[in-house]
Amino acid sequence: MTAHRLALLAAPEVRALAAAGAPALWAIGSTEQHGTHLVTGFDLASAQAVCDRAAERCPRDVALLPGLPFGSSDHWLPLGATWSLSPTTLVSLVSDVARSAAAAGFQRLTIVNGHAGNIGPAVTAVGGLVADTTVVEFLSYWTLVDPERIKALSPSDGGGVGHAGEVETSIALYLGGLAVDERLPAPAGKELSEGPGSSDPIIRAPRPLTEAPSGVYGNPTTATRELGELMIEAAADRLAAHLTDA
Repeated sequence: MTAHRLALLAAPEVRALAAAGAPALWAIGSTEQHGTHLVTGFDLASAQAVCDRAAERCPRDVALLPGLPFGSSDHWLPLGATWSLSPTTLVSLVSDVARSAAAAGFQRLTIVNGHAGNIGPAVTAVGGLVADTTVVEFLSYWTLVDPERIKALSPSDGGGVGHAGEVETSIALYLGGLAVDERLPAPAGKELSEGPGSSDPIIRAPRPLTEAPSGVYGNPTTATRELGELMIEAAADRLAAHLTDA
């Protein structure tokens, strides 16, 4: 039906959406360095693109909250060009927004994440909520896409999301405006087999100054618009289906 941006509505319209049972979508991201070639606001832009498309494809009204441009990014502070919330602050922020959604009468709040550093704090926040009246759920948009389909189009990084590598640079090529064209293809960074976004089940603290001083985990040189389209459109389709069935 219609995607409604809450920041552009007056209170009566917001109350009417909540009363009608419209689900609320909230994109969260970060403002942080993404190598030399991607913009610092990439994470929110990608998550917001998925939310916008899903809302447009959903056969019911959807309320779009203003996106959160800051995330938990302390690990990138040594490289500069990064603004970070502490994990504790992000836990409180997510909890407060969820409680506000419930107080506003919304029966469902779906948080769509675009930054890996937000996962731990957001899961902690959601796990600590008592959702008597409002269903609160959290997901990272790339988990909505079949990993085998991603892997088939990701010859360098094997489907790992990484950071400013093959997958994220592909999304930037597809969406447009998120990469500095004259800096493409950007040089490869740390291989994902040993870094964030790999299939390695062991979680290690990132060490960007020694592991990836270029700010890149993965290989952006093999990025394609086709892979970027898959990431955004397949994620949006699945999210729209979820909102429809919820």
